[in-house]
Amino acid sequence: MEKNIFLYDGDCGFCSGLASRLSEISLDKNIKFVSFRGLSTQDLKELHPSLEPKFVAGNVQLISGNMRYPGFFAVRKLSHSLKGWRWVSPLLYLPLVPLLGMIVMNLLKSIRSKV
Repeated sequence: MEKNIFLYDGDCGFCSGLASRLSEISLDKNIKFVSFRGLSTQDLKELHPSLEPKFVAGNVQLISGNMRYPGFFAVRKLSHSLKGWRWVSPLLYLPLVPLLGMIVMNLLKSIRSKV
């Protein structure tokens, strides 16, 4: 069975809001949106061997099958199935866009307590 789990920090208002919004507009109902705060370290390891609480506290994570997509790459992977945003998805694969996306995600992460 393929896992499709979007992990976020349930104690972070920005992260919770992002996960809630993505859940609302996602056309792929096989993706589960889960706060990592309700999972043990062992549960995280079972989802993906490289997952640790410090990684998930710092970035949203998408686990799809055996692959782990952190931060911008998680949102980019989901973009294919987001209502109203699917047409933007190919643009997220253009050169330098991932670098810009990672910068924006890091900026948002640094100010997330204020957002």
